[in-house]
Amino acid sequence: MHSLQLRVTVTVFATTVVVVLGLMLVVNYQVSENFSSYLYMSGMHGMMMNHGNMAAMMGAPERQFLISLRYSLAVAAGVMLLIGAVVSYYLARSIAAPVIDLNRAVNDVAAGNLDVAVAVDRQDEVGQLAAAFNAMTAKLKANTVLRQRFLAGVAHELRTPLTILKANLEGIADGVIVPDQEQIKSLTEEVDRLTKMVGELRDLSLLETGQLTPDYTEIDLHATLRQVIQKSAPLAAEKNLALSLKIDDSLPRIWADAGMLQQMVYNLLLNAIRYTPAGSVTVTAKGDGTAVTIEVIDTGIGIAADDIEHIFDYFYRVDPARTKQSGGTGLGLALVKQMALAHGGQVYATSTPGQGSTFTLKLPLRARQKRIVSP
Repeated sequence: MHSLQLRVTVTVFATTVVVVLGLMLVVNYQVSENFSSYLYMSGMHGMMMNHGNMAAMMGAPERQFLISLRYSLAVAAGVMLLIGAVVSYYLARSIAAPVIDLNRAVNDVAAGNLDVAVAVDRQDEVGQLAAAFNAMTAKLKANTVLRQRFLAGVAHELRTPLTILKANLEGIADGVIVPDQEQIKSLTEEVDRLTKMVGELRDLSLLETGQLTPDYTEIDLHATLRQVIQKSAPLAAEKNLALSLKIDDSLPRIWADAGMLQQMVYNLLLNAIRYTPAGSVTVTAKGDGTAVTIEVIDTGIGIAADDIEHIFDYFYRVDPARTKQSGGTGLGLALVKQMALAHGGQVYATSTPGQGSTFTLKLPLRARQKRIVSP
């Protein structure tokens, strides 16, 4: 029997049959014993001496009574078995039906249908299993969409510079393009862009698999943030943006990877500058004794609510037009997220469309200090 419902039905019904037959034997034995005692107490001692032969002791009324009793037992047993069969079927169906639906859904997922879901209409273990399956399927679908977006993003980001390089090299080979200083500089920029993207992809992969870990040192945040501001100042000046830094005077030192910390703040600052056409960009930092909170606040275009949860995904841009002017490789914020997680911290964003955004980076003061090896 390969059907779970059939197996459960047969099991429950077989148990019912055994119980009913057992009850019939017990009742029949008890009735016979009690009836013999009744005849003995009625004074039929002579017949009791006839080798214990019950037939010699009973007249027609007694025999008819026993026949009627056994018939009633048989009818009662039949009714009980019928009820048991019905109950067994519905009990087995209540147990097996959700499992059968879940099995069918699993097969659909295995066939590539990630939109399948099972009904969750109960709170027991089977219902919990169904809910877990639905959550797993939703997560699998989200990961599949993310992977597809990642592959599409890689293909897009590689195609543009490779196409430019190929066209220019073919032009140089054909003598159409003169390989002067300006042309070589342009090609070098495209190569640098490809190199940067490949490096970012490698770092992301290593961070996600735990193969790239922070090299912890004690850092003065005042000095580090000022360095990042100075590095970003020319970019802000090109767009006439006011760039400022507000640091809590009591800001403590932090154990972190100096290079990763600078890159996280720089990526957040660069993103704010790119999407702020006018106004200001402000960097703030404060500590609470256990963590340091760094905020990058801009007065830019803002981010829609539907985009907030995706802005740290690979190659995700609020602006669907993928140009170098609208944003680099689309990996900067994803790198910030993975580096923050590697430090035991977090990064998130809040925004009001048309009014600006705030990116918040929280890092523990001494998280994972046990990894620091003293010289």
